[in-house]
Amino acid sequence: MATSTKKALADALKKMMVIKPIDRITVNDLVETCGVSRQTFYYHFDDVYDLLEWVFEEDANANLPSEVVYDNWKHDVSLWFKYLYDNSTFALNVYNSNSRLYMLRYIKGRLLECIRSFSEIVAENRSIDRQDFEFIVEFYSNIVVGLISQWMDQGMQLPKEISTDKVLRVLDNSIENIMERFQKN
Repeated sequence: MATSTKKALADALKKMMVIKPIDRITVNDLVETCGVSRQTFYYHFDDVYDLLEWVFEEDANANLPSEVVYDNWKHDVSLWFKYLYDNSTFALNVYNSNSRLYMLRYIKGRLLECIRSFSEIVAENRSIDRQDFEFIVEFYSNIVVGLISQWMDQGMQLPKEISTDKVLRVLDNSIENIMERFQKN
């Protein structure tokens, strides 16, 4: 019952975000849409932003990889862009709100784990200082978050000169190459 109530509130939030910015959605809007009491809402969530955080977690767990598999990395990376594009109304609403930094931190945290899992495989037979390894993971996470930010700033329309294929081509073998440069002799 608790999970279905949470999902109903999440669905109400997503529906509401089609017509209203997240910063203007109230608990009252959500409980009226769901037909539950304010007390029920506050039993599950502290506020609208707590619900938003829960929606991020649920959506990410259901739709995004928690790690990047070495032989399947292009598909795994593409899933991020596909998820954001398929949920563009929701994503752009959050991105264009006071919750932008939270969203970008959340995306970066998830990406860090994906890039770290991939990088662990790449670093397996290499002697790389742990600080250098973490720098590489951070570097690539920032690159992808920067690309996502630029893409969202442009309303999720890639300029003609940038394509998913080009992004994937730039990333192809790049972690392997940079780790080679950081390898201890």
